This record gives sequence, C-alpha cells and structure tokens, in this order.
Amino acid sequence: MYAQIAKRIEESKRIAILSHVMPDGDNIGSSLALYNALLEMGKSAEFILDDTVPKVYTFLKGAEAVNKPDVSDDFDLAIALDCGDEERLGSAREYLKNKAVIVIDHHISNKGFGDINLIEVKASSTGELIYNLLTEMRVHLNKTISECIYTAMVTDTGQFQYSNTTERTLRIAAELVANGVSPSELFGKIYQSQPKSKILLIKKALESLEFFEGDTISCISLTYNQLQEIGAAPSETESIINYARDIEGVEVAAFLKETEDGRIRVSLRSKSKVDVSKLAVSFGGGGHMRASGCTISESLDAAKKLMLEAIIKEMHGGE
Repeated sequence: MYAQIAKRIEESKRIAILSHVMPDGDNIGSSLALYNALLEMGKSAEFILDDTVPKVYTFLKGAEAVNKPDVSDDFDLAIALDCGDEERLGSAREYLKNKAVIVIDHHISNKGFGDINLIEVKASSTGELIYNLLTEMRVHLNKTISECIYTAMVTDTGQFQYSNTTERTLRIAAELVANGVSPSELFGKIYQSQPKSKILLIKKALESLEFFEGDTISCISLTYNQLQEIGAAPSETESIINYARDIEGVEVAAFLKETEDGRIRVSLRSKSKVDVSKLAVSFGGGGHMRASGCTISESLDAAKKLMLEAIIKEMHGGE
C-alpha cells in the first residue's frame, strides 16, 4: 500500500493536502510533515484547511502557508489525512471531486472514501503513518519534518501515555529525537504556551461539571456565547475533556460544545471498559475506542439527554 501511494505521489505534479475542521495536533503535524516533504521533493503542494491553525501549532514550519478552501482547483491529486469522512473536511471536500484521492488515517470508523485508502487503526497517529510513507519514499527526515511528525505523535498519544502507544511508536519517536527534535523544547511550545483564553475556557467548562451513574460518567459543556464572551477560538477547546476524564472513578467523559450554527459537537473519552467509537458512530460520528466524537443537531440540553442515555445504555451492555 505504501509503495502504491508513493508511486501515485511520484506521478503527480500538483498535490492538495486536506484535513479535518477543528484541527488537532495530529492533523496539523501529519499534514505539515507531508507538505514539507513534498516541497523537499520539488512537488507543488498546498495544505488546504477549512479552519484556522491553532496558535499552539503555528511554530511548525509551513503553518504560515496553510490556505483556506479558496485556492485554484488545478490539482491532480488530493490526499486527505486524519479524517474519518468527507464531511469533516468542511468546504475543502470540494477538492476531492474529479481527482485521484488518497486517504491516510488511523480512525476505526473510516470506511475509505478515496481511490487508495491507507487505514491502519493500530497506528498511534496519522503522523506515524506519514513517517512510514516518507520512509518508504526515502525522504530525508530533517529536523523540520521530524518536528511535525513528533508533534502529531506526542499529542495523539497523550505524551506517549495512551494505550495507542506501542514499541514502534517509541522507536519512531527516538529516531525523530536523533534527527534533532528536542522533546523538552516541543513540550514547552505545545503544553506550556497555552493562551489565556483557553485557561478561561477550562474554568468555564469545569463550572458545568456533572456526574452520573454513581460518578462513573462525567459531563461538561460550553455554549457558543461563552466562547464568544471569552474571545476564544473553537480549536482552543481541544483537550479540555481530559479534565473530566481524569477523575477517579470516571469511566466515560462527555464534552458538549455548541457551534456557531447551533449544533452540538460531542467529544467522548473512556478509560478501559466502554468503546466510545460505537457511541459516536450511532450518532453519525466516529473515532477511536477510547476517543471519539460526533455532532448532534439538537439543543444543548436535548443533545446532553440523548448522549447520556446512550452512554448509560452502553455501560449496561446495550440494555
């Protein structure tokens, strides 16, 4: 599969890299790693994102060159990274039309919407898959590219603490460090440079914290007005759910966030027993066994009621 993708890239002249809205470290890191590698190969490439790169990741090379979905459409290959379905690309999904499409992802819910679909659910991150691809293509992993891949991997594994961290993940990380990546420097940039607005969001979200089913379920929420009042970007809600999950006795955590159009974006996390990807899929979303998400077109209160009923049912074996 990697050789097939490498061949398609070699044959292409102008390449569009696409990834999901509400970007996180993995989709930004993996996309910029591929973007920088393609430039090193002499390819014409654009990273097109229907959103804004979170400030915390703007230190990565190429972040300043990310385009909105308003650039010309004369690409001969589109590569969608870290995106479980076409809808999560937002308006950038238009770049999939009438082109060869490669999908590279590690989400279990991804059914494949490309001509070539590389979906490895046991990989720690899409960043790890990009490492595999670039190694197959014999691209020199300089410090710039290595920092992008490391960012993708360290953020999607919870700093190499989640169950998706494997021996191979750590071996790749060690190679990236050998290539010039400084773990302490990137830790400072990613985890110790949070904007004030994000801390205020955490404070506001925790004010909504509730517990259910004997404190085994936790739930937090934010309205769109609250984001506006604080002056925070939607991307700054990334990882807030961890505060609800990391409580003793909690098995499943839910974070409900109202979007500008009134829909409710739900993030789900579990520790060891509940497969939250099943819950997300039942609402038209997807993700991983321990981390998934979906969008519900209801009011915040109605979405919360629906999600809590589904979580409780799943915790009781579907009964």
